[in-house]
This record gives sequence, C-alpha cells and structure tokens, in this order.
Amino acid sequence: MKQTTSSRGLVLGVAAIVVTGATTASGQTLQELQARVAALEAAQAEQGRIVVPSGTTFEFGGYTKLDFLYDFDQGQGDTTNTGGLVLGAPDGGGFTAHARQTRLFFKTTTETEQGPLKTHFEFDFFGGGGNQILSNSYQPRLRHAYGTWNGILAGQTWTNFMPISFYPDTLDFQGPSGIPFIRQAQLRYTWAASDQLAVSASLENSEFSGRNAAGLLGETAGNGVNANLDGVPDFTIATEWTGDRAAVRGAAVLRDLNSPGDLDSETGWGVNLAGSADLWQGGKIVGSLTYGDGIGRYIIDGVGQDAFVDAAGQLQTITATGATVQVSHEFSPTITAALAAGYYNVDETFAPTDTDTLTTIHASLFWKPTKKVMIGGELIYGEREFASGATEDATRLQTSVQFNF
Repeated sequence: MKQTTSSRGLVLGVAAIVVTGATTASGQTLQELQARVAALEAAQAEQGRIVVPSGTTFEFGGYTKLDFLYDFDQGQGDTTNTGGLVLGAPDGGGFTAHARQTRLFFKTTTETEQGPLKTHFEFDFFGGGGNQILSNSYQPRLRHAYGTWNGILAGQTWTNFMPISFYPDTLDFQGPSGIPFIRQAQLRYTWAASDQLAVSASLENSEFSGRNAAGLLGETAGNGVNANLDGVPDFTIATEWTGDRAAVRGAAVLRDLNSPGDLDSETGWGVNLAGSADLWQGGKIVGSLTYGDGIGRYIIDGVGQDAFVDAAGQLQTITATGATVQVSHEFSPTITAALAAGYYNVDETFAPTDTDTLTTIHASLFWKPTKKVMIGGELIYGEREFASGATEDATRLQTSVQFNF
C-alpha cells in the first residue's frame, strides 16, 4: 500500500523528537533516520502496489476452472453445441480438456455528491486463438464493461431481456437450450418501485442475425463496425418481483429488422416470463419461457435465425419458442444435485438443413467442500431435429474443478 505524505511526516516527526539536538543511544542522527525511511519506501515500491483515487474502493476476484469433457458421440468442442450437431457424423468424439472458462473481474465504487458510482470490468478466455498442440494460448474475451449511477447503467452487460437471476446452474458453459442469452452494449435505467419490485428499460445494440440463399447475414464484419443493416436500437422493458420464497420476472423486446439494401423491413418482438420458487426444504425450481418473432439472436441457440430473405427478396421473420426448467435439491451444505431440461423451436425455416427443434437434458452433481471450491460431474444429452424431419443426438460427460478467489 502506498504510504501517504502525512503518514511519512508523522514517522519523521516522531524520529525528530527522539533525536532532537542529539544522537540516539545507537548514535543515529535525524539525517540517518530519514535515509532509512527513504530506503524502506524504495524497497516497498519494488514489491508493487495498487493506488486508487481518494474516495474510491477497488475490488478484484474471479475463479479458475478446469473442464474435462468426453463425447460419446460426435465431438462438440469446448462447450456443448447441440445446435451444431451434424447429420450422419461418425460417433466417437473422444476426450478434451481446457481452462477457458477461467474468469477475472475488477470492480470500483466511488462516492459522489449524488450517490455511489460503480464500474465493473470482466473477461474470460473464450476469445479466439488457442492451439492444443502447442501452448493453448487462448485470447481474453470481454464479457462486461459498464458503470452504474443512480439507476443508470451504461456499457456492455447482460441484455435487459435476459432473466439472469433465474438461470439453471450447470457445469456446462453453454447451458440448456431455449434460454435468453446475450451480452451487448446498452443504456439502461432501473427504477426500484419498492424493496420487492423493480422496473427497468433499455436501448440496446440491434445487430441483425439472419440469412439468405448465400448464407448468414449480419452487419459485423472485420473489426465489427460495418453497420449497414440496423437503423434504430432494440428496446427492452422488464419488471421483477422478489418475495421470501419465490420470485417472478417478465420482460419484452421490440426490434426493427431491415434486409440488405433496405429493400424490406419487419418488426421483431418477444416476451419472456421467468421465475423461481422454494419447493421444499433444500429443494428449488427455476424456469423460463420465451416466445417471439424475429428474436433468434436473443436466444442462446438462435444465431442466424432472426429472419431470412426469401426468393422474392422479402424479409421473413422467424417465430421462436424457448423453454428451460431446472429442479435442484441440496442434500447437505456441501452436496447438491440438479436436473435441467431445455427446449428451442423455430416455426419458419429457410432450408431443410436448418434447425427446427433442439432438446437438451443436464443431470448435475455439485460438491462444495468449502465456500471457495467446487467439484462436479454432469451428464449432458442433446438432440437436434432438422427442418427435413431428420434428427441427430449426442451425449457428453463433463467433470469440473473450480477454485474461486
């Protein structure tokens, strides 16, 4: 920690009183004591320090996480990818391991004349790069970068449409199908109507994610500033009520979708209802139901399924339904078991190879011998049904060790 000028002056003042007009019993003069203080400060500086402005507190934390993955069928990569299952692919995906979910965050709180200003910055290692043959040098990836002040949030974080408080707890980083999921830039305001009720509204990044006969459509290209499809931000509104043994949240999103060249446009919309409840002593249920038209990008499996451009050049929005539920039971303060089911369905498709329905099951067991350590195992089953009616399924076993700090 940095020694302030006032504290150093106090040390020197005490030394001056001891040696004023004379030397100490050991023969040290005031000048010699000053030299010793300077040497100690220099040694402290070499050890490193964190200096924050006056009135600001700084916090950092995160965790390391090791994942062992074994695919009984086709390989799915570093996270479960039911939507990426390939029809007719050979079985025998085999074993892989990584630590890419390892995470680090930094937080600050600064007191102002009108309340605290807080910031949050967080990243993990699910960016690009990485080579398992050589050094597994995966690149950091920005997760959150935002600030809050008097109900105003500005920056990148979870979409306001997303019921993060009611997410299933899984070892699998992907999680069950059908859950709303996206992090993006936004401006949000949250109003606390009471201790139990909050209302929030936001303007968010409106990236289009669809396809035509040539493939996927979207405005992100190169460095990500090719904004040529979206005209206005997406708008969301949500309200959440929290009780002693239950909670419920409702959210809606409204979008303006445009085809390339602005030849056609459609309105996208979606609603989400989520909640949780204590079922019995140690038992809990969380659930989420999502429905909308042109909101594929807002669901974890829906990339490229906002809309498609048909043969006549018209933009056709895609209706999507997502549902997730998990029941968990705490057998003891250290052991918890959970069973989660996920479902995702689209009503309109562009080609026979497009996804029609995804179904997932996660059976999990968590052991937490201490507050900072988690060891778990999880069996994951996923099935992909194509627009043609054909299906492909896969099973994966995952074990994980997580150390929090």
